[in-house]
Amino acid sequence: MKYRLLATDLDGTLLNDQKEIDIETIEAIHEFRKRGGRVVICSGRSPLSTQWIARTIGLIGEPIIAYNGAILIDKDGAVSEQSAFPDESLISFWKLCEAEGIYAHFYEGDNLLVPKVNKWNENWIENNIPAFEKTGAGRRHCQSFREKCKVKVVADFYRYIKEKERNITKIAVFDDENKLADFTKRLKEQIVDMEISSSFNFVNLEITPSGVTKASALVKLTEQLEIPLSQTAAIGDNFNDALMLSAAGLGIAMGNAPDKVRQIADQVTGNNNEAGVAKAIRRYMLE
Repeated sequence: MKYRLLATDLDGTLLNDQKEIDIETIEAIHEFRKRGGRVVICSGRSPLSTQWIARTIGLIGEPIIAYNGAILIDKDGAVSEQSAFPDESLISFWKLCEAEGIYAHFYEGDNLLVPKVNKWNENWIENNIPAFEKTGAGRRHCQSFREKCKVKVVADFYRYIKEKERNITKIAVFDDENKLADFTKRLKEQIVDMEISSSFNFVNLEITPSGVTKASALVKLTEQLEIPLSQTAAIGDNFNDALMLSAAGLGIAMGNAPDKVRQIADQVTGNNNEAGVAKAIRRYMLE
């Protein structure tokens, strides 16, 4: 087998627009695994969310990359590595958000820290743990996962940071007034120890600690598994996947990916509403 490991993104890739996973895709994943292949979820989603999705499709006993590389989960479901922001960076970042009138929320473990409840966070638990009714997930198990994650309103973020050591591993920034491109420029000028990517082309930003990306986590994981990068494939649909697609031996862009991401990739498969992951596995991974 030319490629021994597949790293797959979730939203816009493994998940279709209805936040379900096609049976054809699940079958292709298991066919690849039966032949000895490894499948690793590599997502900006939370640890609990990625584990819920892995459980739903029967992806048991595989490591997971969560929060765009900030958290690595081992094959037994335990957090093996974690990268958190320094307090100084968080304080500087929040000062800039307040000065620019930009909304951001923060991820700490499986909790979402928000300055206030609004349209960008009010349905986070349901979005974090999708129901997967068509995919075949049970309601009871879904509810048990949802009960383990919380949205916390933090009225005084500065005080929250200073009270004790925090483990904030990812930040998301949202705006609907076309301000994020300029905000990104100022962020890069003023705060250098952050990795900034856009998963929806400046509709939102996803930020991780310096040096932490899906690509860096994939490199680290393949070293641990003793699988050469040349024997790995990665598949994704957006800008936060670009480095991962470049790092892997085979980078596959979804058909719904932006032009710039498709240009970076070695191959392009179908879109996420036509089982593009399944098509890629059957075309490139089962040789």
